[in-house]
Amino acid sequence: MKKIVLLILLIKSFWCFSQDLPKTGDLKVVNSYLSILKTQNGYVFIGPEGEKSEEYKYVSLTNHNLSIHTVLEKAASKNQTPIKNKNVRDNNSIHGEYHILDLMKELHFIDEYNFAGTNELTNENIRTGLTEEYGYASRNGKYALVNNQGNFLTALKYTNDFDHRYNPHLNYYFEKKKLISVLIDQITGKEVLATKDSIVEYWNPNNYLVKNKRKGKYILVYNGKTQLVPKDFKRLIGLPSSESKIFTYNNGFFGKNGQRIESNFIPYSNFYKGHCIVLEITKEEQKYNYYGEPLPRHETRIFKIINEKLETIKTLPDIKNTISTFNKYGQLIVKRSYEDWRNPIYDNQYIIDYNGNTIIQTSKVETKIHEISEGLYLVEDATYPPVKERAMRYDFFNQKGENITNALRQRIIYLGFKENTTEKYLVAYGIIYITLDKENNIISSYPKSYLFDSKPKIFE
Repeated sequence: MKKIVLLILLIKSFWCFSQDLPKTGDLKVVNSYLSILKTQNGYVFIGPEGEKSEEYKYVSLTNHNLSIHTVLEKAASKNQTPIKNKNVRDNNSIHGEYHILDLMKELHFIDEYNFAGTNELTNENIRTGLTEEYGYASRNGKYALVNNQGNFLTALKYTNDFDHRYNPHLNYYFEKKKLISVLIDQITGKEVLATKDSIVEYWNPNNYLVKNKRKGKYILVYNGKTQLVPKDFKRLIGLPSSESKIFTYNNGFFGKNGQRIESNFIPYSNFYKGHCIVLEITKEEQKYNYYGEPLPRHETRIFKIINEKLETIKTLPDIKNTISTFNKYGQLIVKRSYEDWRNPIYDNQYIIDYNGNTIIQTSKVETKIHEISEGLYLVEDATYPPVKERAMRYDFFNQKGENITNALRQRIIYLGFKENTTEKYLVAYGIIYITLDKENNIISSYPKSYLFDSKPKIFE
């Protein structure tokens, strides 16, 4: 009975999908740069600039849930050049199975494509995450952002390829012979900022810093308002929160109108709700030797939290450095040193908030923390006792200090991070183990199949 039901479902699925193929004279769009035209004798593929392939006798689009493949059959000639992935079934036809991007490359509709990880677009590589979701395709020196299902997320117009490690991604294109700088969201493919100026720093659509190419002036857009600012603004340490009015850079402070504020403090963070982490350096009184020559002066370095009046709120004697700036939750990563009698000095990292409260504790062994998404931290902690043969332990924490990894029923050695426009995921080997909302709250900790196991949308 189960076999009969399965057979009926397979026949129904094939029949429904077959209806997507065009009738004679109809055009079926596969992606932004590939279409199928039905002719009297078969099918013709149409490329980015309207160019047509030779005619194919038979085309079948098959959906493997992870990627789309095309099966080709055309009359074989004696002088025909063999195609890759071919399977010669008889003397009259050649069958080839292709991923959409492989097909476009075979037809010379694109020159190349590239994905981080494994660049071979097989179902297994995509399903298990060995091939990254987003990559790029190129044609005649122009690049487009694509996903591993063969969809073009941007136009083929950008001058540089795409790096999946940075989002948004800085790229360029020419418009009426003028170079346009753009920042592109690598999940949606949308341009979040496009300008004829040079992009110096970007925080969000209402806050960014650009340099006018013609005049060499720096222009700050802060909370949607535009103003000219000094050159040193290119060295800003993040942005002050909406409740704060002082900007910090690597050597001092600026008021909201760009005027310098004199202080002996050296800022190590941005201002958040009127609080900033700074370094204060004090030197002992100058002393001289018998010949009147100045002796080296002992220097004391201590980190503090100050307010916008540059008054000390709290001292932080354990901190040796800051690793990040305050995020939207008012938290940052700091470092202290820990000496162990078996090993050299360790750099131990932990997280505090703008009041100096500890959010994620440090340990007595080497600890490194990475903020992989705002308020979501990956903590690499060596097992105790700290010996050379120690193994690393990986945990994920949110801004509340909750160990998200503890929600797992079975511990996974290492989890990767993925996200889309609505959710975040901790994944491994093609499985989503933990699903989070955008505020890093757990939605589900029940393992489920990978992100693209659902039927992808391929026709527009």
